[in-house]
Amino acid sequence: MVSLCLICNNEIMSVSPRYPRMVCAQCHVSIKKDESGYLVEFQNIDLFGGFQSIHDINGLKVTKNEHICYINNVRCYADEARFGGIVIQALEAGQY
Repeated sequence: MVSLCLICNNEIMSVSPRYPRMVCAQCHVSIKKDESGYLVEFQNIDLFGGFQSIHDINGLKVTKNEHICYINNVRCYADEARFGGIVIQALEAGQY
């Protein structure tokens, strides 16, 4: 199944029905900001999964559990993927 990234319109070759609004790999690794405008990254907590967000607040790394981020001013939702890793999906207005 081929789809277009809702942020940059790049082709996504293998979109999962589980994650229909998934962003492309390029947007996934691009600059992400949290709702306060700070840089944010997402990762699994450990080898067994889990989810955490790492916020760069004035040079200080702060670990939280926030899922909302913005990529190129598009509101997105990051979460643990079903079999590990992190998936980021672009949101429609009113979601989450």
